[in-house]
Amino acid sequence: MRKIVLYACVAFSSGLFFTLVYNSIVNAANWESNIPQSITATRNFFVVANPGTFFQLVDPTNMLLNVLALILFWKSRSIRLFLGIALLCYVSSMVLTFTYFYPRNDVMFLSEQLPDAETLKKAASEWGRMGWVRCLLTLAGLVCTFIALDKASSRT
Repeated sequence: MRKIVLYACVAFSSGLFFTLVYNSIVNAANWESNIPQSITATRNFFVVANPGTFFQLVDPTNMLLNVLALILFWKSRSIRLFLGIALLCYVSSMVLTFTYFYPRNDVMFLSEQLPDAETLKKAASEWGRMGWVRCLLTLAGLVCTFIALDKASSRT
């Protein structure tokens, strides 16, 4: 049971990581090119669902799985350390999402009127650069989760 939770942590964290990489390589690059048309096209495309739809499901599930793994492996100091670091990375990524990315998403995609081109360029550029920071935070968490799984597997 405990290892199954760790496998689920690795699966969700991996999915989260690769989706963030995709966002940074594909979406951010498209948003930054040909502003304001690129932003208008994105606004028109993301009418029913957007990347946030995915993250609103996967981020909390990933967090809950990691908290559950931390609880299940609490007695193992070395595993607990890596799961704690992983959880800290995921929480930091989520805090960054709410404090940094959401305001830029609001400017680019949710504001009633489309802001001027310079404001959009600034928001898209900042989003693109910090997207890689969020990827690195999630990768660090994923590596720690893998190490915890390795330590748990080597104990049996």
